[in-house]
Amino acid sequence: MATNFLQSMAVLEGARAALKVGAVSKGERVGFICDLRVEPDVIYAFFAAAGELGASPFLCMVDRGRGYGPPDEFVEAIKTANVLYFSWEMANSLVIKALRQERGIRCVGFPHCRTAALLSDDAVRFPLDVLSALYPKTWDPFRCGKNVDVQITDTKGTDFRITLTKENIEEKFAQDPRYSGQIVANKPGYVSHLPVGHGPNVLSPSEPHNATSEGTIRLDALTLAPGVYRGWTGDSAYQEPVTCHMKQGRIVSIEGGKEADMFRRVIAADLDNVCQLREIGVGHNPKVPTFRGERGYHGANHAGAVHWGFGGGHQKKRIHVDAIIFQTTVKANGTVIIERGRLKALDDPEIRQMASQYGDPDRVLAEAL
Repeated sequence: MATNFLQSMAVLEGARAALKVGAVSKGERVGFICDLRVEPDVIYAFFAAAGELGASPFLCMVDRGRGYGPPDEFVEAIKTANVLYFSWEMANSLVIKALRQERGIRCVGFPHCRTAALLSDDAVRFPLDVLSALYPKTWDPFRCGKNVDVQITDTKGTDFRITLTKENIEEKFAQDPRYSGQIVANKPGYVSHLPVGHGPNVLSPSEPHNATSEGTIRLDALTLAPGVYRGWTGDSAYQEPVTCHMKQGRIVSIEGGKEADMFRRVIAADLDNVCQLREIGVGHNPKVPTFRGERGYHGANHAGAVHWGFGGGHQKKRIHVDAIIFQTTVKANGTVIIERGRLKALDDPEIRQMASQYGDPDRVLAEAL
């Protein structure tokens, strides 16, 4: 009985933390768009947490979320929401994007927190003020008023470089508030995701093709294949990394085991729309585990993880394949922002001082495996 009570309280604490990400307040209507992959305890906890705040929650539910957006029959109800939480991605669908712009609806995605265990995880409950402060500490080296040469290496043989122009940096920093630490949906039309910590990016999918990207990338995980490379054999383990050789921003060859074969087949089936490098992002949340055994969730939000996206350009139905490397060293014009997988901002004295408000900073900032 006591164990069940403690588990329920942990889920409720996760829901309370999740509603902070959406900046839910008294008198607001909060919509939860869910499918049957969301455990009942998650929904109960969301409703209880919303009630504590004096907000009015409502639920729209289908058996399985499909496509990129809400079912048509939910749209009228969604229009009444101030904040929208959804269990499959839809924030940038045509319908929701229009409502964000016209009505200021705020959005929080939770595709990776559908279970009670995931919602109650330390990654969801990590202090938002500390997490927010990690972003400018990490990205300020890019605010140098000149072009930035980014080098990404690791001990497995990754050796990759890309150049960002001064104009490109200024434009993306102006468009994405995460570079400055704005990570919650507390303003009209803003979007966030649970657990918080994904991105922002060195290279974003919305940007023009960057032909300066060159080198070798040895990937630890792909969304095409469950599992991750750990350096040993066993269940859910890649036998070897997936190696991509890049030239002028495009994959020119792929090496590796069965996971590499899967990637190669996808590229061969649609060469023009898959083999460009479209995204390089950085995770910031130290409590996100690097691997849970779930397809498509390989720790992209983990502090110091570098996630990669491969696909085409701006095609409406473009394919996008995500991948992760966990133990990189990343330099921006020679300044180290990640060292062998450790986000350097985690060791900043000001960050440690902030973390000490929540206990021993070594414990608060300790990384999940």
